[in-house]
Amino acid sequence: MLNDNLPPDAQILPFYLADGSDDVALIRGRIASVGRAASTILARHGYPEIVAILQAEALALAACLSSTLKFDGVFTLQARGNGLVRTLFADITEAGALRGYAALDDNRAASQAAALAHNPGGPVRLGHVMGDGYIAFTVDDGSTNGRYQGIVELDNQHLSDAAMRWYENSEQLDTVVVCAAAEGPDGWQAVAIMLQRIAVEGGEGNTMTWCDAVARAKSDDAWHTAKTLLGSVTRNELLDPALSPENIVFRLFNTMAPHSARARLVADQCRCNVEKIEAVLQQLAADEVEDLADEDGYLTITCEFCKTERAYHKDAMPSV
Repeated sequence: MLNDNLPPDAQILPFYLADGSDDVALIRGRIASVGRAASTILARHGYPEIVAILQAEALALAACLSSTLKFDGVFTLQARGNGLVRTLFADITEAGALRGYAALDDNRAASQAAALAHNPGGPVRLGHVMGDGYIAFTVDDGSTNGRYQGIVELDNQHLSDAAMRWYENSEQLDTVVVCAAAEGPDGWQAVAIMLQRIAVEGGEGNTMTWCDAVARAKSDDAWHTAKTLLGSVTRNELLDPALSPENIVFRLFNTMAPHSARARLVADQCRCNVEKIEAVLQQLAADEVEDLADEDGYLTITCEFCKTERAYHKDAMPSV
């Protein structure tokens, strides 16, 4: 296949679906399989199982959604709540550098309650682990387009539902998203798959020609069929390490003339920056340095993402 040179659990695969007759693309899709990155990211954190599943879902979802956008910077998924998980974060660059972390409330009872409420055979419900709050999807384009953010409220649904509400609010495009994540004998599998209806061009003004009506009917039929086929996918299929993204797409949509494009590699890659860390340290007042230093005189800075520790002695702080 086209993408056999890429690891099946470390890629984002674009594809599109046609009507099968004139091979006109009616639906675009993305499938992100990021289990390899999720395995190494989660290995650095001692999350409870339900939090680890949610984090893996967030990593897959961020990778999947980012691939539908044109940007030269970073796409970020960030949720804040008042439950067990106070912050859920995942971001990815246009080059496929993926990272993420979760900040937890140190509450054993909340952790146990969330675990008991979770259905092991399905995705994590946000209300069980995050309570009330919001989720923000941010595109930070480092070139000329600036920064764009869309926000939706958390509820008792899934991350995929929040993503669909974001698309509904921001782009007004019919979108379906499915996420799945679990740890297996050989590490994590984390997959998100998305279908998006391609807008049908209409006639000028409010006039709909016969050709417009035919195109609309064809689009409606294709969208209904694609949603039905995606609804048939099982969690076990999505998380089967023996099935590559291309295998999954063909298995689900072989009646809709699926076409795959070249996949993009995804890798666990932190962007913590020594220069930025030292710039922050330079701004500390002398009394703040004393308060933050340990008994040996060291200030230790730990990256939330990669857990790399950097120690600076108070008597040898970076200078301005």
